[in-house]
Amino acid sequence: MKIFIRCGIVVFATFIFAIAGEVIHQQFPEYVAHSGELIKLVSSLIGTLFAIVLGLLISSSYTAFNTHQADFNAMATAIANIDLILKYYPASTKNMRHSLMLVVDEVLNRYWPKHTVMHNHDVDYRFLENDINKILLINSSFHNISNVKQDDINAMRNHSNNFISIQANIIRNLSSQVPSLLLYVVFGWACLLFFLYGIFGNGTAFEFSFLFLGSIAIASTNFLILELTHPYQGLFKISSAALDLLKQSISLEDEKIFQS
Repeated sequence: MKIFIRCGIVVFATFIFAIAGEVIHQQFPEYVAHSGELIKLVSSLIGTLFAIVLGLLISSSYTAFNTHQADFNAMATAIANIDLILKYYPASTKNMRHSLMLVVDEVLNRYWPKHTVMHNHDVDYRFLENDINKILLINSSFHNISNVKQDDINAMRNHSNNFISIQANIIRNLSSQVPSLLLYVVFGWACLLFFLYGIFGNGTAFEFSFLFLGSIAIASTNFLILELTHPYQGLFKISSAALDLLKQSISLEDEKIFQS
């Protein structure tokens, strides 16, 4: 389900519950007056729980977003270091650098919507296995180069291990996002809270306008959480600039080597 559709459902649901509360007030004013203090206590309790859990969700979602960005920057650094080592042996590593660029291409095509229509739940460990095979092939070919330094072989192995571990961490983080059921529970509290707000209303158009604004505010928090927990699509996307620049650099150098 698209994020905007889900946010629209939140607006609609909370506002409908507020209207239902207004109807209850109009139909049973004596019960509302008799139980007013108790209803206020319950609404305060629900409001407090809602604010605490919602704040935690936004905070954890923002932390997860920053973690994804840091992981991809670290991945770009690992690939750049591998490419730098390959540059020391230009006569023997042309095909290896081309294979490395294909790895960068696959990473871009895998995660960023402008390159693909793949969603987060489509990313799993089978991609990690493909990346491992390609990186191991590059390492094996590099090891067989004549006169290669042992320090360069060790550095290549370390940077390759970093790349693989970062990929595993990214896939693991993607598979442990905020559970949808938790969001349903939290925004169910929001519906109940607006229902209780509506009970204390008088059914005027002025009140309905503010209740509608409140519904939009609640939906905006849902939008923010969903955007931050889906970092490769939507308005708030992790930047692919580091990998794009790396791919461009490798491509330009490949063209220079080919022309020479």
